[in-house]
Amino acid sequence: MPKSRTSPFARPAPGIRIKRGAPVLRRPTAEEIAAFPGEAEELLRATWSAQQRLVEGGALGLDWIKGRHILLAGATGAGLGGALSVALVRLLGDAGSLTAIGRDLSRSLGYQTGAALQALAGELGHGRRFHWLNSGLALEGERLEEILAALREAGADRVVYVNTVAAANCGLLPGMPPVFIKDVDEEGLFQWELTPLDERSIEATRFVMGAMAVEFARVLERVGVQVEAGVFADWRGSLDLSSRDPESPAYGRQGAYSTSLYLPKEIIQGETSSAYGTGRVVIDVFFPVMNTRALGMIPGGVAMYHLYGKLMEKQGGPRPGTGELALGMLERIGRAVLREDDNPFPRLDGPEALLDLHFLEVVTRLNADENSDFYYRRWL
Repeated sequence: MPKSRTSPFARPAPGIRIKRGAPVLRRPTAEEIAAFPGEAEELLRATWSAQQRLVEGGALGLDWIKGRHILLAGATGAGLGGALSVALVRLLGDAGSLTAIGRDLSRSLGYQTGAALQALAGELGHGRRFHWLNSGLALEGERLEEILAALREAGADRVVYVNTVAAANCGLLPGMPPVFIKDVDEEGLFQWELTPLDERSIEATRFVMGAMAVEFARVLERVGVQVEAGVFADWRGSLDLSSRDPESPAYGRQGAYSTSLYLPKEIIQGETSSAYGTGRVVIDVFFPVMNTRALGMIPGGVAMYHLYGKLMEKQGGPRPGTGELALGMLERIGRAVLREDDNPFPRLDGPEALLDLHFLEVVTRLNADENSDFYYRRWL
């Protein structure tokens, strides 16, 4: 395997233990499984509590939601999709609908948030204008028919399609040099050494969040469901082309986004770019680092979240929560649907992005020396 001669992220930091690979999904304990229903209900309550103050302020321009039919993929859990669902189920009005699509194990918090959303929709009187489907997106077959049947029952012959699915593999493409990413666990500071992915994992990463995500809108159009807008979520690390070049001193500086996680985002960005100026509405919204379940599956994700939080704290600026960011996304979707803004790549990560260079200076210096100014506990 070739080596990068120039990047500090292509060689291990001295004196810090190494884990090879990427985080592995841990099976919940029996106690955790028993607690999921209550946690899901509390998650919905807390999310709406944070959102309600902003909604009632009236400055966000969310009236476009009333009466519209929205299909949301990746709609469950404690992340962006779940926060979008909470807001949408509250803001539908008397005529709109929400088709919330997830794909969660039955013994998971994600699954229980779907069940809690369904119960809340019933309490709000949405009836068949709300559907929770736990079989995921599909381009053909029975699972697609299930989605289409839900849309028909809701009277949705035109939809705003939003995709926030998070399902990808973190690792190296064939022939690429190693990448080392600092992170924290219960034992303290360590570094991931990313390992090569097989072709099946690479293709799955491209397909689920990329190719299938954009093709699904075309499938809807072919079967007679008009797509008013196609909306996707992104992170700015996917734009850093130099971080993918083994000869660059920036190689690997975006962690797994330099190695594999950019693959589906390239497809989404290409779709968004090709739609611009054609009359089709497709937007790719960029977010800051959010404290979601998916973050824990990205090497370095936990450390990244805490370090950006520390830097924002030093700047004295507020850090938006996931619920607030979901409302920001809905506002940008509304602007696009109403043709008030034709920006295909809205940015909700501006304050955090300004700290990127500072982040890199700190993260390259993080260490386990208690006498150092860059001892990890001072920053994380």
